[in-house]
Amino acid sequence: MNRLLTILFAIMASTTLSAQTNKLSINAGGKSFAATLEQNATAEAFAEMLPLSLNMSELNGNEKYCYLNESLPTDPQTPGTIHEGDIMLFGNSCIVIFYKTFTSGYQYTKIGHIDDTAMLAEALGSGSVRVDFSLNEPDKISNPTNKTSANNREFSADGIADNNRPYGKSKRIIISKGKKEIK
Repeated sequence: MNRLLTILFAIMASTTLSAQTNKLSINAGGKSFAATLEQNATAEAFAEMLPLSLNMSELNGNEKYCYLNESLPTDPQTPGTIHEGDIMLFGNSCIVIFYKTFTSGYQYTKIGHIDDTAMLAEALGSGSVRVDFSLNEPDKISNPTNKTSANNREFSADGIADNNRPYGKSKRIIISKGKKEIK
């Protein structure tokens, strides 16, 4: 049974970690936003530049933009509708974050999308703003219940606190002095 749980956790962890490698953190105007990168050459090249701080300028009351010092790969498409939270490349070097939804005939290469756009327009403000981009660390479990002592780290496999479970404690993986144990 313990071997089966170890194998299942390893599968869950590898799935979670590969999903996290396409996760981006964006900080602007004192607010933090999670974003998901597209699976394309442009997003990969952008991710390789991170962490990155950009002073982004206002345009048209719906977007912030900044020209990079280098070109990124492109695959421009005409999206028709730009969605609030879209992160796009205009041309081959202009990063754009859209904070309103509208129709457009311009061509962009999609880089990613901000997952929850609540407070995005407020964070970006009405003028220029500094925006910090960074990749989420792929070696962390998302939202774990974490209990730490000097030599031990304890995580619930699904990140749900035991006191929130209707059916009691979850299985735990305990790492103690470099050894794993499932309890």
